[in-house]
Amino acid sequence: MRPQRAAVFLRPLLLAGFAAVAFSPLAGADQAGIDGPFIESSAIIWKVNSANASRWKTLVGGSEGGQINARDVQFGEWQLAPGAIYHGHRHEAPEIYYITGGKARWTVGDESREVTAGTTVYTRPGEVHRMENLTDEPVTALWIWWAPGGDTSVFSGEYTFTEPQPAQPGVGFEESVERLY
Repeated sequence: MRPQRAAVFLRPLLLAGFAAVAFSPLAGADQAGIDGPFIESSAIIWKVNSANASRWKTLVGGSEGGQINARDVQFGEWQLAPGAIYHGHRHEAPEIYYITGGKARWTVGDESREVTAGTTVYTRPGEVHRMENLTDEPVTALWIWWAPGGDTSVFSGEYTFTEPQPAQPGVGFEESVERLY
């Protein structure tokens, strides 16, 4: 599928997925403790990688405190620090990012492209991907992982870096965050 056609196809799919997560009961979800239909992201602490280059909040699913437990989907907010590089990595969960702000050079497999707000990026299971912020503002996005065929082992599979972490002096987030790796 050509990239433009893929983007046209994936954008409605991603938005439908976000709507399904936000507005309908999730398969396998435990909604105990949720008083209403709204998820408040300000109650969740940012998690950050060891380079302090990227950070995320898991709002649904995951082991990091999503407000709705879900076995087969993880969803949240993501940011890439100004000028930062999130070096090449791969994992077994398929992943979609919907860029909401900023500008980055995004590489998936052998293809690189500059992305801005409104771009949808799809990464297949096990595919190497990398992000580089091209501005002095954070790149912001919504992300979603899911368990194809209900195989939740993809969430606990290996997260492998495929290139060395670049030195990034002076790059990172200043706010209080919890470091995970």
